[in-house]
Amino acid sequence: MSAVAKCNTMNTLGAIHELAERLTAIQQELIRVKGTIIQVITSEEEYDRALALLDELTESETTSPANESLVDQLCASIKRYEDTAPQFAEFNEQVAAITGVDMLKFLMVQNKLTGSDLPEIGDKTVVSRTLNGKRTLSSIDIQALSQRFHLEPSAFYPVI
Repeated sequence: MSAVAKCNTMNTLGAIHELAERLTAIQQELIRVKGTIIQVITSEEEYDRALALLDELTESETTSPANESLVDQLCASIKRYEDTAPQFAEFNEQVAAITGVDMLKFLMVQNKLTGSDLPEIGDKTVVSRTLNGKRTLSSIDIQALSQRFHLEPSAFYPVI
């Protein structure tokens, strides 16, 4: 093995050793505060702790790429738990049943709109036919409504 290869191997081994020591110190601190690195949430208690940690991280005045990465990972873990936990099953089923027309009706009520207030999808008759289920929202309608209400287009597409 060449001297350069030995040096690179030693540097890599040194970095791995340093990482192992840092992870051990983090784990010891987590044990001390009765915490854990959240990867998979398996109970309501862990879920509550994850939400509290998320609040703490998002209310912090200091943001860093590491902090943002942790928030992203935590949000993904929380979402996985909420998608599969039995206590959220009924809610998830109700959310999945919401159609684009249901979303449009909700937005109309929320914003006190009538059929003639939605030129994005057509005149009052077209809006009425859409709301009564005789016409579906087209992709062009969805794009226009998404822009108007500042929503992702997926809010109007059925959940598959």
